[in-house]
Amino acid sequence: GTPDMMESIVEANGRPAYISTVLTMYNEANPGLGLTYYDRCAQALDRGHELYILTSCQPLSFDFTLTDPYVLLSHSAFDIVKKTPTEALAPLYADPAFRQAFRDNLRQPRTGILFLGNWNHIEVGPTALPEHHELEGLSMVALGQRWGKDPLDAFFDLALAENLQTHFVGKFFQNVDDGVAPLLKHRAGVVTLSDAGAHLSYMCDAGFGLHFLAHWVRDTGHFSLTEGIRKLTSEPAQRFRIPERGRLVEGAPADLLLFDPATVGISKPIPRQDLPGGGTRMVRESRGVHGVWVNGVLVHDGHDYVTLDHGPGQVLDRFDA
Repeated sequence: GTPDMMESIVEANGRPAYISTVLTMYNEANPGLGLTYYDRCAQALDRGHELYILTSCQPLSFDFTLTDPYVLLSHSAFDIVKKTPTEALAPLYADPAFRQAFRDNLRQPRTGILFLGNWNHIEVGPTALPEHHELEGLSMVALGQRWGKDPLDAFFDLALAENLQTHFVGKFFQNVDDGVAPLLKHRAGVVTLSDAGAHLSYMCDAGFGLHFLAHWVRDTGHFSLTEGIRKLTSEPAQRFRIPERGRLVEGAPADLLLFDPATVGISKPIPRQDLPGGGTRMVRESRGVHGVWVNGVLVHDGHDYVTLDHGPGQVLDRFDA
């Protein structure tokens, strides 16, 4: 809902409310839009109404292959792709006329398009051939420079060289640090937004806290280590009104993460083909984590999950007034 509508709910119920929508994210097509939502929520806070925005600290990423280029289907050049059998896609992607039609789309993208033509925001994901593993993580701009090609041609040519099995990662929102940093620092935001592994083969947001500590604390210095930990622990607990959580104090539940600030982070998305029927999902692995405790019980030793008779967690069903 809009900030005005959500504020009316807060006022009527006397409880906090939280907004989660892509409209609050940094978007190159409309760079200032997201920040206006935060400022309107801050105005609600000034009126005594607790209205917050759930904030993502990492790019909203979409994993795809050219057998299912769902992030590109809103371009008219891809209308023919929707009608083409998978086995006939390779000749289509190799056709100069198709590529030119896509270029024309990118010169004047329609409203509501995910990919606006900045090839820095599409990267090589997991590759199918060993000789291409070194390309993983490169943007299409970097790949084009390496191969001496236009980024669009490099994009299609890599996929064709791997029988369309190449995974690509599109980072279309929250993808410019200078635009995202003010949102993360805004008093109306709560750094909590993540879809984790819910979208299986399409994307994996798991590990946002580790990414925050790696990118926004260590690598860019936008937050000190103390500030970064507070943004991930006591601040969300306070704004969600969860008692006794988020701070290490005597008598509180001992929920702990032991990590190395110099190496903490997450891996690139990794495909795992372990779903029923051979389905694929994307996962991320942690870096620099040496232990996780839930209510004082070690559940992960930094290498693997600890075998326990029963889990030590509990349902959080008590909230401060």
